Amino acid sequence: MAPEPRLRPAPGEVVTPSPSERILVIDDEPNIRDAIEEFLSLSGYEVDTAPDGAAGLDLLRRGEYDLVLSDLKMPGVTGIAVIQWLSETHPDLPVMVMTGHATVETAVQALRLGACDYLLKPFSLDEIDRTVGNCLEKRRLERRNTELTEMNERLLDIERIKDDLLATVSHEFRTPLTSMKGFLGLLDQLGLDNLRPDQIHAIDAMRESVERLDVMIGNLLTLVESQNGDHPPVLGPARLGEFLDEYFHRQDPRSLQRFCRVEIDDSLAETEVLLDHRRFPLVLSNLLDNAFKFARVPGEANVRLHARREGPNAVLEVHDDGIGITGAMGETIFDRFTQADMTSTREHQGAGLGLAVVREIVAGHRGTVRLVPPVLGGASVQVTLPAFEGGERR
Repeated sequence: MAPEPRLRPAPGEVVTPSPSERILVIDDEPNIRDAIEEFLSLSGYEVDTAPDGAAGLDLLRRGEYDLVLSDLKMPGVTGIAVIQWLSETHPDLPVMVMTGHATVETAVQALRLGACDYLLKPFSLDEIDRTVGNCLEKRRLERRNTELTEMNERLLDIERIKDDLLATVSHEFRTPLTSMKGFLGLLDQLGLDNLRPDQIHAIDAMRESVERLDVMIGNLLTLVESQNGDHPPVLGPARLGEFLDEYFHRQDPRSLQRFCRVEIDDSLAETEVLLDHRRFPLVLSNLLDNAFKFARVPGEANVRLHARREGPNAVLEVHDDGIGITGAMGETIFDRFTQADMTSTREHQGAGLGLAVVREIVAGHRGTVRLVPPVLGGASVQVTLPAFEGGERR
């Protein structure tokens, strides 16, 4: 290749190379080597040169580069030998070959050995600019992909550690919590008639805290079990209307201290769904707890549960007149540890697990959960379960 006129800055133009990639140019023709060096340097690259393959390998052993431009036909150590050495020692370092003696077969051989591209002499500086840019961009993308892969692996490790920690902490909390519930039950059996009002108030506060912890631990365990797949849901046919009646019949009015209007349409009388009787009550508990907890005025929530048959599905909705959910939250409200206010000074207690648990459990029932336009002015959450008929899901 006859060297083209060297590119220089225009009069008055200031070229300030930014921190850039390092390129090694290996060629036994001084004019070509110098022309490429100056052009790439003016383009902002840091450039080293070597007069032959042996000198090039010496520089590669002592330094780090982002791209190698190597002539193929050189005395002693050839360009093919350089590519072979790099493929064994620096497999992620791209090589671009240059030659004036190449045939198509030679170029193909270089590409098979790992060269990212090739140039046939004589070539223009525009061709160098284009091929160098392509090779370096490919390397940048590969590095980003590697970094993203490593980051994803670290995040997965963190998730596994977090899940293990949640499971361990939850199980460890179960033992003292069970004891506390047992003593509270014993007090109920003995009667509270001889206690002062402040003592009864303290016991009620303790009972409320124990119940809140019990729900939180249940949520944590359910999330861990659902996500690691160790405890898949145990599904069996059940009439949703009867299940809801039994659920509300079992609730302790004293612990609820609230009113929920329950509307179960006649269309559910004969409608069966597949339910996990151990886990699905958590769906109801979390939806209702949220509805009452986020009331505009504490203790004065208006909550309505409406269940109906809708085509091939059973639909359950919980509506409230509380503070609602801002549009900015969207479906992220179903993510773990998410509340509209997650600051340390937030007004409403909780770990932001309720709706995440609802989503996991409903998904295990092959159903869906989503926010729907509010009916009472607060928030409305809809759970949809496929009906079960004739041994098949529709």
